[in-house]
Amino acid sequence: MAKNNKGSKARTSTTSVSERRTVLAVDAVAPAFAAWCNNMPGLPEGAVEDLLEAVRALASAYFKLVPASDVTSFEPYAFGQAMAAVVAAEAEEDTEFIFVAIRTYLFFLEETKGWTGSLEDLAEVFTLFYDDGEPTFPGIDQPELTAEEELVGFEATPLVRRTEALLRWIGPGAAVTSTGALKLKDIEAAAAAVGVVARGAKAGVKRGQLPEGRIATVKSMYEVPLLAKMWAALEGARLIDVGATRVWLTPSARILLEPGHPQRREMVGSFINHFLAVAVFGEQDWAPWVGQAAAAQISLLYTACTGADIPASALTEPEALKAVGLDDAGAQLLRERMNELSELGLITMGETIAVPPAVIPAVVALVQGGFANDDEDSSGIDLDFGAGSEPFSGGLDPFAPPAAPAAASRKLPRSAMKNLNAPIYQLKVSLNYLSPPIWRRLLVRSDATLGDMHLILQNSFGWENCHLHAFQVGGRRGVVYGAPDTESYDHEELDENAYTLGGVLPAEGDFMEYTYDFGDNWEHLVKVEKILPADAQAPLARCTGGRGRGPVEDSGGVRGWSTIIECGNDPKHPERERYREWLGLNRGENFDTKAFDKDAVTKVLARLF
Repeated sequence: MAKNNKGSKARTSTTSVSERRTVLAVDAVAPAFAAWCNNMPGLPEGAVEDLLEAVRALASAYFKLVPASDVTSFEPYAFGQAMAAVVAAEAEEDTEFIFVAIRTYLFFLEETKGWTGSLEDLAEVFTLFYDDGEPTFPGIDQPELTAEEELVGFEATPLVRRTEALLRWIGPGAAVTSTGALKLKDIEAAAAAVGVVARGAKAGVKRGQLPEGRIATVKSMYEVPLLAKMWAALEGARLIDVGATRVWLTPSARILLEPGHPQRREMVGSFINHFLAVAVFGEQDWAPWVGQAAAAQISLLYTACTGADIPASALTEPEALKAVGLDDAGAQLLRERMNELSELGLITMGETIAVPPAVIPAVVALVQGGFANDDEDSSGIDLDFGAGSEPFSGGLDPFAPPAAPAAASRKLPRSAMKNLNAPIYQLKVSLNYLSPPIWRRLLVRSDATLGDMHLILQNSFGWENCHLHAFQVGGRRGVVYGAPDTESYDHEELDENAYTLGGVLPAEGDFMEYTYDFGDNWEHLVKVEKILPADAQAPLARCTGGRGRGPVEDSGGVRGWSTIIECGNDPKHPERERYREWLGLNRGENFDTKAFDKDAVTKVLARLF
């Protein structure tokens, strides 16, 4: 959740009635709340404004639902809807802070006797944070379908038919990369199974060299959004088992593919639950309109399940879209998301937006999950968009969304809040032993973990994240950090996700080595050039300079890569054509080793975090 500057911006750019009410209502309680908070021991500087920022977000969402004008009482049902909207609109790492902030504000109202509503309402609002029971969502009359009727409803959706086609294509198994993605050669057939026309590029081809045409040419399965979503849902529903080199159907998948099997309905329903979770919450992106679209989409689906008439034309009405907090980009993304669900049969969009009876339980499960109790050991949904080339990786639980409100009210881990005081590191990262040199200059927040740094370096140099890696601090006999759950051949590795950049490189001039692909052995020297002041608005990482296009995967390391470039650009070399084909070069085109676009790298990094 962005902090500090949003509050002041809201005061100068309010246009809607609900926004004006938000400013007036929160301003009315802010002095008393600040005084109450400042009596807390050890309260960090700026924490009061951060807490008020969360209250403003809640008030803004709440006032769009009810004609209230104060934040000293809440109708429990509308309060729950408002919290769901706020949570869906924020980044996952800020979710727990939101719940802690709102709970703190409710404690303030209770202790200072500032609550102006009924005690029954206050108690009911608090149950959203502490109730271990199953939450209820009034307003939805779930259809009473027989098992046969529900299965017929499932089978009528294109989503289920495409899923069956994909599972049949996988059949006895298919080859996958070390990251669990389908091989490039298989993308065209897999995409066709789910109703998409796309094909994989030749290995080694760079983005600017992809041919133009009517068929989308991609460098990864994850660049085919529908295929990526369905793949993630299949994994989450345990219908496929992705191993180190192959993917197989599970027994559950064989049940799903067997007409008449008594458990077929259960397997199909589980997949739909998982797919809907991916479709709504799966895209964790830096851009604010992604959260906006997710919040609006879950609200639309929920309202449609209540039987309310939502005109489909609302998706194209600027005033209606603006009223629910969508800018142009958010509105466009919402339309794309809703059109996708319509194409797959999960909603209908005639004159009004409706949810088919068989799909309503999946929507209810998704909404209820926003307030479901989540024990500390529960996995929940793990949807990490932008983790290397796997934007939809992770296990899925349709009954546990990214937010875990009850758990959030009991703990606040280090990752729940960005460190607004984290200095910015200016790094120079150079690939060792290459001539001409290849390097990048990066600005990275010092609270970035080494796991974050792995992704930053992968995307800065154009690697595809398909080999092992390690960080080493202190020279050849120094401390080694690597990914958890990977085997190390000759040393003990510490978990890279448990250590920050600032923690392992505390001073200017410090350096570490990042090695990628222990076969080709690409060594990157990461050096701290400067430590700059903190900037609360700074992204986790951005690129400010560099030189040279990154090498291609599996090119044989420094010696192999140098040979490939030399031979591919030498008209007289006998192996020239073979190397040029391997590089994906067209006739008359040379491989430009100096090509580099820092803005393109920054855009990629922005999408990661």
